[in-house]
Amino acid sequence: MDLVDQIPTRLRRPVSFLLRAKTIFVSVSCMIMALTFFFVVIFRYILETDLFAYEEWLMVICFWLFFMAGSLGTYDNSHINADLLSQVLQNPLALRIRAIAVVLIELIVLLFAVYWAALMIIDEIDSYPFWQRTIALKIPFLVARLSILTGFIFMAFYTGLRLYVLIATRPDAALPGADQKGGFSPCRAGRGCTSRSCFSACLWGSADPHFGFRWP
Repeated sequence: MDLVDQIPTRLRRPVSFLLRAKTIFVSVSCMIMALTFFFVVIFRYILETDLFAYEEWLMVICFWLFFMAGSLGTYDNSHINADLLSQVLQNPLALRIRAIAVVLIELIVLLFAVYWAALMIIDEIDSYPFWQRTIALKIPFLVARLSILTGFIFMAFYTGLRLYVLIATRPDAALPGADQKGGFSPCRAGRGCTSRSCFSACLWGSADPHFGFRWP
């Protein structure tokens, strides 16, 4: 089960809409970048001319693409990490505490990032009409820098949702082997597991405890 299926019902529709919108934006942006560089090659090596100031508007797209894709990675919990504790710990309670601590630290760091990004945007707005602009197309740097604040806000929001699910959801709410009526299972009873991977699967619904919000 995905993260969006475990959050409060009133949040599911807006979260799903935002995910779809960002997915479409990331897909379209990637295609725009690929087409742009294709035409750059055509213009430069066949037509022997340049595509005027493409670096300037492409820079804006790249900024938004980077941070929107980063927020999607935060939602999916697919960012690269060097998690060693999950390979050492075997106690289900210790694994749960570790996961909550990791997500909590991540949320605190992201909230600081949101604060600093907001200060950057405020400073940029205060400098009007002397905004920094690109040389040729005069695109305000504010357009690209807004992506930093927006991206960090989404990252903090999704991390907060994951923390909520880790804390509020009972570890045995949707364990492997449990029937629809809440019947007995070795995992639910805390017995029948003799390895770390089994403990992780029983506690998180996944062999990897880092994906704690994904139930089968």
